[in-house]
Amino acid sequence: MTARLPFRQIHLDFHTGPAIPDVGAEFDADAFGEQMQAAHVNSVTLFAKCHHGHLYYTTKHPARHPGLKPGLDLLGEQIEALHRRGIRAAIYLSVQCDEFAANTQPGWRVVNPDGTLAGHPLRAGWHILDMSSPYREYLAAQIEEVMRLFRPVDGLFLDMCWDQPSCSVWALEGMRKAGLNPEAEADRTRYAHQVALDYMGEYKRLIDGLQKRPAVPAWFNSRPLANFAEEKAFFQHAEIEALPTGGWGYAYFPLNVRFVRTFGLPTLGMTARFHKSWADFGGIKPEAALLYECSQALAHGARCSVGDQLHPRGRLDRAAYDLIGKAYAHVEACEPWCDGATPLTEIAAIRPLAGGYMLTPGDASEGVVRALQPLGHQLERGVQARGQGAVQLFVHRLAHLFQLERVVGLQVAQLLFQGGAHLADALLVAHGQFAQLGGQALARALLGFGRLLPVLARVLGQCVAQGVQTRIGARAQVAQVAGEA
Repeated sequence: MTARLPFRQIHLDFHTGPAIPDVGAEFDADAFGEQMQAAHVNSVTLFAKCHHGHLYYTTKHPARHPGLKPGLDLLGEQIEALHRRGIRAAIYLSVQCDEFAANTQPGWRVVNPDGTLAGHPLRAGWHILDMSSPYREYLAAQIEEVMRLFRPVDGLFLDMCWDQPSCSVWALEGMRKAGLNPEAEADRTRYAHQVALDYMGEYKRLIDGLQKRPAVPAWFNSRPLANFAEEKAFFQHAEIEALPTGGWGYAYFPLNVRFVRTFGLPTLGMTARFHKSWADFGGIKPEAALLYECSQALAHGARCSVGDQLHPRGRLDRAAYDLIGKAYAHVEACEPWCDGATPLTEIAAIRPLAGGYMLTPGDASEGVVRALQPLGHQLERGVQARGQGAVQLFVHRLAHLFQLERVVGLQVAQLLFQGGAHLADALLVAHGQFAQLGGQALARALLGFGRLLPVLARVLGQCVAQGVQTRIGARAQVAQVAGEA
């Protein structure tokens, strides 16, 4: 059963260093709740534990923030204030970034192949924890404590969960038991991926065991979205962190949401109120920018989340919530037409099998979206064939155009797509060698792009790139993928 995902969310960062005093000294629960309600917010992700490894609730754990106001259960009071107003309250815990654990248990830190520890002792930056070390059990105990203290829990956001290679004693032993060679980079990478799958599965079982009804939607952030087919079982929904001015760019969200939404889970697009990126205190983006980013999420069938960072003293920035309130008033007005809507799909674009957390700018997949989206063509991105008789279209990875008529030297390659289907794959069978496409930028390659009809999409065009070589055997054939209109 999938979670019902609220449309107007806030991701309230609270990474607060141990040297900061008077944490939460100005927190007022009623003012906090009223300000969220006035801004049309209906879900907030709150901090139990930040990257510094400090905790923000009543606990006997030594990691409780040393500057947190004595007697203040900050997380507990935030949750209560939101619930009184009918606002959902998910809980955030940092995973591989935990400065408190790194400083008190340095043996749990990631070890690089040259023997150095991940993170510099004299420079700003996080000291990364090894998830094959006892830190894994340490974090599991913190998750369990949060689940027991604040049940029923509305949701969990577990952050900083990338595949992290390590040469610690724990990782070396694990690789040897798995029959892997620690001296081989490929084996270290393979082991890191398996460790991530293992701890996500372990924590998911822990969470589900502690609260069966209602089920807790948990999100493991910082995972490569390209892995979603393999990792979908861990999730009830999907979140796409994509601050346009924070390093992701404006193409990242539309590029990835068109892939992730094909898995049928409620999807969330996360931007932020910052002019630049996370922790840009005082930075407020233009109203038109935030409205555009929220509207873009709705247009792609996703919900909205706006990132913010709570001041260490516990007060919200009024200017930020005036801005958010204007955007979320529009989102709320649009919800009746967006809730339950299904994106229309006319075209399928096959994406590369590889891909990291943030795709390299200029990737061919980005070019396809940039070219087709402004033209109003509705596309989705997939990596594998679906349906009997479908054969994946193989094209050289540098190709910026699926141009099947001129380059192949055949008549017309027709792509038919089933009505309501989330993904259709192009069919091309050639008994000779497949065309190798390369050359100029996608924009030039699409100058001769022809018409696209609803449901029936004909991918036409004339490739003007230089150096195109086409080698098709005498028995080359083009098959058609049939579907219902």
